[in-house]
Order: sequence, then structure tokens, then C-alpha cells
Amino acid sequence: MANISLELGFAAMCGKPLIIVKSREASAPSDLTRTDWIEFTLGEEPAFEEKLGQALDQVDEIASYQEMLFHIALEAPQMDSAVALERATKAFLLSGNQAVVEAIATIEERLRLAAEGVGFDDMKRIYREVATFVRQGRQLGKPVSNG
Repeated sequence: MANISLELGFAAMCGKPLIIVKSREASAPSDLTRTDWIEFTLGEEPAFEEKLGQALDQVDEIASYQEMLFHIALEAPQMDSAVALERATKAFLLSGNQAVVEAIATIEERLRLAAEGVGFDDMKRIYREVATFVRQGRQLGKPVSNG
């Protein structure tokens, strides 16, 4: 149970929505008693599949919403790069959409220019964070070779 709690905590910390599946017979840990989950029972697969499909649809809706918020942040006259990056990170983690990574590259470029012209450490720090995210996101989008 400790491993499960740790994994749930990490996912929540990263802003990932959780879909918890348990059997009807299993008792939930005390810290999850107020948490929703989907029950799986042998012989009731159609009901489980329907509930799981609804949960996955909700995750897709959350991803679309985060992506919309990200694009709104990008279009702001005085963009807050940290807010835009946070929204983009959530959108990307939920959807894996590579177009989000490429849009984040526009933040990277804005921050690079600002960091070169301004001696503020926080601008340089956030530029490095965005540049690292873009590099890692692009790596995730590349096909893996088995050779």
C-alpha cells in the first residue's frame, strides 16, 4: 500500500488526474476513503468499460482545457512565462501532444532573448527550465530505435 500511496502522490503532484480501479471486495486505504474509484467485478465488464470510458473522456476534456489555457496565456499582451509553462506542462503530460512542445519553444525563444538582455537570475532560471522541457519533450516524441 505504501508504494501505491507514493505513486498516487507523485501523480497528483505532477497534476495528473488519477483513475483508480479496485475490486468490489478490496477495501480502500483509509486515506482514500473520500476518493472516487472505478470498481471492477468479474461478470460486470460492460459496466466497468463504460465507467472507464467516461473517466478517460474526462481526462481528455481536462487536457483540452489545459491546452486552451496555455494558448490563452501565449496570446496575452504581457505573457507570464511561468504561468504559460505550467499550463503547457499539464496539457503535455495529459495528452503527449507534440504541438504543445513546439508552442513552448516560442516561450523558450522569448525568454532567451530576455535572458540575454536582462541580468535577472529568475529570467535565466525560467529560460533554462523551458529549454530543458522543450529538449525533453522533443526526445519523447522521437521514435525509439531497437538497434
